[in-house]
Amino acid sequence: MKYGALFIKVALLFCFITGCTFMNEQQEISKPATTLIQRQLTSEGQGLNNRMLIIATGDMSGVYFSLGQKLSYMYEKYNGAVSGTRITDASIENTELVSRHRAEIGFTTVDVLDLPETDKSKLRALTALYSNYVQIVTTKQSNIDSLKDLVGKRISVGTTGSGTRLIAERILLETDLPPDQLNLSYLSFSQSAEALRNGTIDAAFFSSGIPNNDIAYMSKQTELSFIPIPEDIIERLQKQYGVYTHNEIPSNTYKGMKKSVKTISIKNVLVTYDEMSDLHAYNLVKTFYEHLPELQDTHPAASDISINEATKQVPLDFHTGAMNYFTEQGIIENQ
Repeated sequence: MKYGALFIKVALLFCFITGCTFMNEQQEISKPATTLIQRQLTSEGQGLNNRMLIIATGDMSGVYFSLGQKLSYMYEKYNGAVSGTRITDASIENTELVSRHRAEIGFTTVDVLDLPETDKSKLRALTALYSNYVQIVTTKQSNIDSLKDLVGKRISVGTTGSGTRLIAERILLETDLPPDQLNLSYLSFSQSAEALRNGTIDAAFFSSGIPNNDIAYMSKQTELSFIPIPEDIIERLQKQYGVYTHNEIPSNTYKGMKKSVKTISIKNVLVTYDEMSDLHAYNLVKTFYEHLPELQDTHPAASDISINEATKQVPLDFHTGAMNYFTEQGIIENQ
């Protein structure tokens, strides 16, 4: 038992330093860390019991983090895994962490998968998820009605390593606005919300499931406006990248919204590394879908997750273990 207590202390210290959080800090582990890691590398037939699982998520206020916390709980409860979440800058950082085996699972948007810096050969898809909506938020007093009004304004485009920054910069590039007249900041969701409230920025990009928690909270305190993405920009982005979908933020999403707002959406996907064993990947997906209602209760965005859409709109090879599960369920034909 002394080894278990020592490992918990070491694990918690590690999490404090790196941004990893464990769902159940009181769980007792009967093996020291070195033995546990060795076991997870050799336990092809052991399921997920005592398997160390780190889930790379995003900003604590984002949907990735909420769903990651719930997934971590589910894998502990139903599979006996030793699971925790890691706070990150989201999509781009998550793919890097997973490809380097510094996380077993990561949330990402599909547009990140085709970036030159993403090593797709080391990544495998587990399942498609819900869609992120690009939400360009400002306040009523800013008098910003369109993307053209952003000239000379202070704009947050998301953190380095995030899918938000990627799509924000792609949208701004398509506007042909002079770059030297855009005052850009690289803030997280929660930082952007606070900066909008106190007036230190004029607008912010959020690429997130809807509703976004920070925007929802802001809308109860401040009159917000949402900047639409023009049709011609949407068409150019679709033609150039092929992963963006014309969509709308419904008018009832946030307090004070009087009409829907034209935007684009991007599919999210759950990824793992290519060397994850077939058995482990199979069990990760099996638990995900057998207890999907629990995940959907965590955030409204997860209500769009469907096993019938699990293998669609994902430009990445699926893990064999995940495909085995989907074949069992009749989602894909047995090959």
